[in-house]
Amino acid sequence: MKKRKIPYNLIIFDIVLIVAASAVTTAALLLSKHSILIVAVPMFAYSILSLFNIYQDIIRRISFIFNAVKNDDYSFRFADTPAVTDFALVNYSLNRIKEVLDSAKLQIREKEKYFELIMECANIGIITVMKNGAVVQANSKATNLFGLIRLSHVNQLRPISETLADALMRIRNGEQTLVRYVNETGEMSLSLNCSDLKLGERDLRVITIGDVNNELNDKEIESWDKLTRILTHEIMNSLAPITSISHTLLTAAPDSEEMHSGLQTIHDTSKRLLSFVDSFRQVTRLPTPQKAPFYLLELVNEAASLNDLHDEQFETDIEPVDTMLYADRMLMSQVMVNLIKNAREATAQLGTARRIRVRSFIDENERVNIEVSDNGAPIPPEIAENIFTPFFSTKKEGSGIGLAVSRQIVHMHGGTLRLTHNRAGRVAFTIVLD
Repeated sequence: MKKRKIPYNLIIFDIVLIVAASAVTTAALLLSKHSILIVAVPMFAYSILSLFNIYQDIIRRISFIFNAVKNDDYSFRFADTPAVTDFALVNYSLNRIKEVLDSAKLQIREKEKYFELIMECANIGIITVMKNGAVVQANSKATNLFGLIRLSHVNQLRPISETLADALMRIRNGEQTLVRYVNETGEMSLSLNCSDLKLGERDLRVITIGDVNNELNDKEIESWDKLTRILTHEIMNSLAPITSISHTLLTAAPDSEEMHSGLQTIHDTSKRLLSFVDSFRQVTRLPTPQKAPFYLLELVNEAASLNDLHDEQFETDIEPVDTMLYADRMLMSQVMVNLIKNAREATAQLGTARRIRVRSFIDENERVNIEVSDNGAPIPPEIAENIFTPFFSTKKEGSGIGLAVSRQIVHMHGGTLRLTHNRAGRVAFTIVLD
């Protein structure tokens, strides 16, 4: 196999021609034989032009490489076979440069993918923003919080909230701010933190976005879970022997009216406490969801039927009609029945003017949004703050666990349940499921 080579033969030949032409020209001038210049000058010009062409060809190839790299094009390759070209070694060297640059580019891309993967795994929204508001990167957690499929500029958020967009533009290194706004899923509270990043010649800001409501809900659910487990354990341990002994004494004690009355009071109180403990258990001992696909419309109609709602009082708007959920049907039925039951009780005084509506749609992030609304009076603010608190109830016969259990069930399915509208003529709770 012929070795790759630089065109030394052409270069040496051109140099020899230059030297020879220079010698002949000098001799012709010294001997005053100007006729010889007719041969010497063209020889000199030809050799100079030939060397220039070789130099220009190599420069052209190098410039081609630079332009290709600048345009992110690494598909080219110069012919480096000696049988094909006299520039085999030059072309081989240029190909090697291209391969090194290509390898470096692949390593950079792998690092970028690595950092993107880290961003995606983060349980918080992260975006990198330029000074002009252009978004370089945004993980799915951030786009989901904003309800967008893709985020390329902060101004995309202005239709959602001017306050949010302004806060993202103004926040600077080391600052932390809280932004509140209302969208179709309810009130959002986002915590923003900012750090500066120098990437090449670009000055970027890395902004983390946390959903304060979800974080508080998770902490609240966890706290209530721990509390109810402890209380259940302690109360059960105390009540079990009291109930048993009081029952034994009631059946065995002599006919003393005063003793019988006291024992009966102890026994009844113990039973009420045991019933209360059973309510505790409902909050903390929900079964693990057994997920399977089913139609949402069937679930809604079933819940409406169980609540004895007439067609003129109940309306459904499921879009698309064949929307399916992948969830535990029994548990989600419990949630839907409870929400419709609450709406029915809240509008009982309206009689035939009662209107309860279940609306569903799929948002940009392919999440199913289910809204249960009624035309009743708004919930007072001091009550609205506590409606998801276990055992909080304004009803005489209410246990106060309906909404708490419903939210826990939705949370177990990876979703959220919120009070999204609360004004006269429109009170709505919205479930969002991924």
